[in-house]
Amino acid sequence: MTPVRHHKPLFGTSSDRKEAAISLGGSLLLTLLYTTIARELDTTTSALEFWSLVFSFSCVWLSRTENIYSMHAGIVSSVCMGTFLLQIELVGQGWIQFVYYIPIQLYGWWAWCRGGEQKTELPVTRLNQKNWVLTISGFAAIWLGTRILFGAIYENPQYIWWDTSIVAASIAAQSLMTLKKVESWMFWFFPVNVSSIVLYLYTDVPAFAVMYTVFLANAAWGWRQWTNSHKKDFS
Repeated sequence: MTPVRHHKPLFGTSSDRKEAAISLGGSLLLTLLYTTIARELDTTTSALEFWSLVFSFSCVWLSRTENIYSMHAGIVSSVCMGTFLLQIELVGQGWIQFVYYIPIQLYGWWAWCRGGEQKTELPVTRLNQKNWVLTISGFAAIWLGTRILFGAIYENPQYIWWDTSIVAASIAAQSLMTLKKVESWMFWFFPVNVSSIVLYLYTDVPAFAVMYTVFLANAAWGWRQWTNSHKKDFS
């Protein structure tokens, strides 16, 4: 039986807003620390990269704690990050920000607040065997589909198979996160974060490699917190 949580205001509680403000401040400090070190190493950070980092750090922090403001931070991050990635011709990960991440996070804003029983807050649950099969099948289909799509639209885009594998894994991870599935963190950990770290180092985008390293640590922490949240709800 699925547990019933309390009603969650669409703009969160006062504690949600307080945590969001703290996370934004902490993310800004972390980004400033990175850019200071990068400057000493003669590595430049554009304005789009800077604000992508700030709001992405805030988004993953708040996602881990099931804070509704993760969706707001994620939308701002997607706009900045998508614009930058299209500029450097990582087209798969660029377009996914606009055509998928922004719409799914708008839906997730509602789902986390009203997606539970009796329109209450959505609890953390786990995938059953049927949904595992659907998730893996969907991942494979999206990977192949985006590879064909972007291969047809763009002439010789960079690392297209690699890029679109991260796109497909990101779609799977964000879909599961929107549904508050524990297994979303598994997809974030390896097929998204580890793969992205290597890709961005290879394409000389150290700012995003650092960002995904932080995401990697957060994914491990998020897995633990959501597992505990699931156990608490179903105990």
